[in-house]
Amino acid sequence: MSYFVQLRTFVEVYRCGTITKAAANLGLSQPAATAHIQSIESLVGFALFERKARGVEPTAAAHDLALQVSTHLDAVEQKLASVRNRSNAVYGTLNIAGPAEYISHIAGAQFANLLQAGEVNLVVHIGNKDRIYQLLADGTAELAITASTPDPAVYDYQIIDSERLMLVANRFTGAQLSQQALSAEQLRLYPVVSYDPTLPLIRHYFNAVFNDNCQSPIAAICPDIRAIAGIVKAGIGYSVLPDYLCREAIKNAGLVQLGQPGPENFIYLVWRKGALKHPRVSYAKDILMAFANLNKYAAS
Repeated sequence: MSYFVQLRTFVEVYRCGTITKAAANLGLSQPAATAHIQSIESLVGFALFERKARGVEPTAAAHDLALQVSTHLDAVEQKLASVRNRSNAVYGTLNIAGPAEYISHIAGAQFANLLQAGEVNLVVHIGNKDRIYQLLADGTAELAITASTPDPAVYDYQIIDSERLMLVANRFTGAQLSQQALSAEQLRLYPVVSYDPTLPLIRHYFNAVFNDNCQSPIAAICPDIRAIAGIVKAGIGYSVLPDYLCREAIKNAGLVQLGQPGPENFIYLVWRKGALKHPRVSYAKDILMAFANLNKYAAS
């Protein structure tokens, strides 16, 4: 007897954390999804989930089973999607999430390439890391672009781009700092402008370049890196920015690069496990990655 349908339900419940949501995703009734789980539990001889106030929690047996079967089920689903892609036109609306800064400066060309193929329409959702992953988790977005490493237990992903972190200041502050050896101790005398209170890019740069923490007073918090560049350029302290956002300002002397370039961050194209079984999502992912790889080849 084949248990493909029941295993597919098990994997969806495992990934969603609720039988109700998994059933909705698969077009099943909740009793049918529950029956599928019970069937697999009878087959393996172990309970797979414990019911909680909100959803279900996988047991050790569920973790082991998911590890054994999920990638194989995804591969079968992707093969079926590939056949559908070749035999049917791919139409519809694709929802994609990402940070405003990257989308406004870089991803516009990637999206234009997808739209020029003439098969899908786009709805673009803007947000920070937490919002981007929430949009993926609740199914609002089918694909996302993010600079944070995805959880491989929940998401599949590929590297679509990279960014180099740069320490920058306005011309006045830059002139002062350029006259002496740069260090974390020296920078603590100057205010910093950050994306949020945890100093994400700044902390990453300081750890990599100075092997130290940033102790500067925070002059401003602004959840838009483009606005951070403007605040620093206008005369407030310093910050750490992705190279694509400050390269032109450095060239035009609006900003001054301090010290050495920082670490490289990868930019990821992310989707929920199993999402590529939908032809539209698989098609869009392939187009976006092909365009990214073409740009890498042209730049090399």
